[in-house]
Amino acid sequence: MDRNVLVVSSRFPWPVVTGDRIRALAWLEALAPRANVTLVAPEGRTPPDAPAFRHVPAPRSLAAVMSASWRTVSEGLPATALLAAGHAWESALDEAERDSGPFDAAVLLLARLDPWAFGRLRAGRLVFDAIDSLAANLDARAEAARGPARFLWRLEADRTARLERDVARRYDRVLVVADAEKEAFGERTEAVFHGVTLQPATEGERDFDVGFWGRLAYFANRDAAALVLGEIWPRIRAARPGATLLLAGADAPSFMRRAHGRDGVTVISPMEDRGRLLRRVRVALFPLRFGTGQSNKVLEAAEASCALVASPEAVRGLDAIAAEAVVASDPSALAERVLGLLSDPAAAAAQGRRLRAVVEREYSRERACERLAAVALGPD
Repeated sequence: MDRNVLVVSSRFPWPVVTGDRIRALAWLEALAPRANVTLVAPEGRTPPDAPAFRHVPAPRSLAAVMSASWRTVSEGLPATALLAAGHAWESALDEAERDSGPFDAAVLLLARLDPWAFGRLRAGRLVFDAIDSLAANLDARAEAARGPARFLWRLEADRTARLERDVARRYDRVLVVADAEKEAFGERTEAVFHGVTLQPATEGERDFDVGFWGRLAYFANRDAAALVLGEIWPRIRAARPGATLLLAGADAPSFMRRAHGRDGVTVISPMEDRGRLLRRVRVALFPLRFGTGQSNKVLEAAEASCALVASPEAVRGLDAIAAEAVVASDPSALAERVLGLLSDPAAAAAQGRRLRAVVEREYSRERACERLAAVALGPD
């Protein structure tokens, strides 16, 4: 391989518990078989089964934090940009170029990293992977907030929207995960999903009737889990007193942990051996009311052949999945749809098989990697 590619991520790809980590890993999987890959990211531990890449760590830097704080105030940058600011990005990028360059292409993930890294990006092709619009996400937070918090979230959303537009103009290619996100970044933006890794399909016993999972501290997942525990699950248990519910994922808040062992609820946090655990769930329930991009958890449910009951927001950007899912918004309707599937195991299993077929046909990681590689390197 004679092509060199640089990937710059504000988070180390492992553990794979957030959307940007999933996306960073997809880039490594896409590029490693086709090029020499250098990853500039914070320090982390690489698992033994990782794709081949060279890691140049961007160490934490107090000086970088102080400089970034001044720039954030003076330039009106969003506060969320500071989440990526506390590392010595410039020296790490200089080291990467000195040791592995020149680079044919460079991929930078998320707008919040651009203010601290763009000045040192030198490559034949610059790719900005926005994943989705954080500004739209912050707008949703503003709508859900009350009092002064609403004003602050709205201000942050406006500043983030301006940063996203400015960043998109500086790159040769701009990517998002779903067509619905393209408008925020301009006409040169392309939607490329990152899909889900396919594991062998199974027809084994499923001992959790209902499952909800994700990074549980994230506000959209926290809101949905609270809706499950507070409004949907009591209705299901009233009709089926022996029903079981799995809540799984990283960083479970205390109110979820307190539910463990009560009313058929099992809480697993953190979530390990995801593929095996999800294959124990009959019906995946995702009553999301907020969010942008594509829901990784929905694709994971389909890959695991779970039946799926979801809100319209949960299947946003996943039209082929939505066509096979049971979609409703009202908590009582969601509970009724889950109960219908639990009372007809054959129908639930058949829906799960159809969803698995959709993932195999349209949302596999292998197919996604081909498209990501073509963006960075051109067609094979």
